[in-house]
Amino acid sequence: VAICRAILARTARTGGEGSLEPADPLLRPAAPLAPRALCPRRPRAVRAGRHFAMSRRAAALAAALLAADGLAKNADRPGGAGGWRMAHHSFDRTLTYDDHLGEWLTSASTMALRDRVQLLPSVPDRYGLLWSKKAIDTKDFEVRFTMSATDNGENKGTFQDGAIAFWLMPDNFATKYDEQAIVTDKSKDWYKGLQLEGLTLLSNRPRFEGLAMVFMNSPRQSVVGLWSDGSQAINSVGELADKALPEHRRDMDWMTAGTQVRVAVKPDGSIVGSVMTLDVQKHLAGSRWGWAPDGETKAFMVSFQADGKLLRDDKPFGTWSMMSGSRVKITMDKASYVLRFEGSHRAVVEDPTSRQVPALLYGGKNVGAPDSDWQVVFRLPPKTFPARSQAFIGFSGYTGTKSYIEVDLHRLSTKNFDAKTIGEDESDVLEESIEEWMKVLEQEKRYVSQATQAEAVVKLTNLLTKYVDRFDKDGQKIQSELGNMEVTLDTIGTDISNYLAAAQAFSFDSNVFDHEEVRGHIHSIRSVLAKNKDLHDSKINVVHQTVKELKASGGRGMSSENRLKVEGAAHQTQLLEEHASRGSSLTYFLLFVIVGSVAGLGFLFLSRMRYYEKKHYI
Repeated sequence: VAICRAILARTARTGGEGSLEPADPLLRPAAPLAPRALCPRRPRAVRAGRHFAMSRRAAALAAALLAADGLAKNADRPGGAGGWRMAHHSFDRTLTYDDHLGEWLTSASTMALRDRVQLLPSVPDRYGLLWSKKAIDTKDFEVRFTMSATDNGENKGTFQDGAIAFWLMPDNFATKYDEQAIVTDKSKDWYKGLQLEGLTLLSNRPRFEGLAMVFMNSPRQSVVGLWSDGSQAINSVGELADKALPEHRRDMDWMTAGTQVRVAVKPDGSIVGSVMTLDVQKHLAGSRWGWAPDGETKAFMVSFQADGKLLRDDKPFGTWSMMSGSRVKITMDKASYVLRFEGSHRAVVEDPTSRQVPALLYGGKNVGAPDSDWQVVFRLPPKTFPARSQAFIGFSGYTGTKSYIEVDLHRLSTKNFDAKTIGEDESDVLEESIEEWMKVLEQEKRYVSQATQAEAVVKLTNLLTKYVDRFDKDGQKIQSELGNMEVTLDTIGTDISNYLAAAQAFSFDSNVFDHEEVRGHIHSIRSVLAKNKDLHDSKINVVHQTVKELKASGGRGMSSENRLKVEGAAHQTQLLEEHASRGSSLTYFLLFVIVGSVAGLGFLFLSRMRYYEKKHYI
């Protein structure tokens, strides 16, 4: 999957999300390339069936893209366009157990809810923690997330010490975090447990190495960015803000229903952090937007009214309402859509999903997201981010001592812009062949001529063939193991049933079998056999009638092979009928034996009683 996306990134120069056309017309293949929408996304869980389907889809798409592989270097990305999304470090709405939740560390009050990830709850004195367990292995990437935050205006007269932080660090925080030690602390106090673990700076270490982007609520709402080399301890959020340069701090009202944040790391090691605080409701009310079914070209204009109504040509056309996370729900023409704003001039449909993503265009013009929407909080110089380091991203926060801030994470998107590397660990998909794929990606060769394109096709086709063959073998092995497991379960079920019947028939008080229970089981067996006999008789009659009809027709219109099959079926039917007849006879015979045995025992009992009676009277 990652290889397919890497090929796509190296194919398109600036064509945006859906472009597959090489920039040079002379290098465009004669046959049209497969649409980018066919590029498979990584499966939500490690399931054999999905992996097999994924491998075939990846092979089909990559074969269509090989001729255009390596035509251009990384594209410029105005507004974050281009690149490809890294599945292990991205999610929409929420995380689930079949969608990478196991690849994230969640602790304290942070939890994945049905429609969002709750970072901080609406309760004072609570902590939150969310960290990725996998590394970002690229030097040219961008992290963008959407969060909503509120303090509900409570306890305004008290000290507002709530804060939320985004972290970008070269160390794997998740491997060193010991939640069990915090929970089992004798004090039963979470903060004291954090102190014992040395996590006193918003659940992080005071001597952290990396980027801290902190959203504070005291003395007013503001955002601060700071890169620490770990040489000095930072013991509080206030101290962190004081250490940051004045140009790396910006006062802004970041507590909105959908604040968007963007942190971009460039190949030269520079880092830029930006925030967009768009009040979507105010922005929509009274404005006109163009509806573009293909996401590019306006089909018609709609007007958003302040009372929640939509107008088209000054006539009622639908309704609209706000949702959290910079999203809006519109209903028009008997259809409902949930759209996510990507700026003040564009909103894309998030639900329902489709190959062509419809969009709303401000004023009916597709101008993208203007840079003026984003407020740059900090610009860190080149060589800030270590050249040979991986990156781990995370969030942590504190609601506040007496007041509280509630923070929810609605979307996280991490994009890789370096076409020479996958950007994250995909060994669970590519397995041992990952080194071969990396060699292909790292080649600087440009396939310009037809001969070199053919060479690329052969090389990558061989890799794809090995990939598919390996998963086919794994599928056969899994299928065999599942079959054996089914047989084992059936055997265990039969044994358990026998043991249960024996346990029910045995009287532990007298240490003997209860003859009434045994008799009940015998009657149950008889009834089951009788029901099965009736069922078999009805099916045999149907088959017998069908055979008669085929025999009467002489088998006209049937091939010799079909005649043999019919004759074989008739023979099998006769055998089955005889077997059922024998089974029925055996059933009645067993019943007769049981009745005879009971009668014989009764006769012997009466004879013995008469004997004793005679002896007594004599």
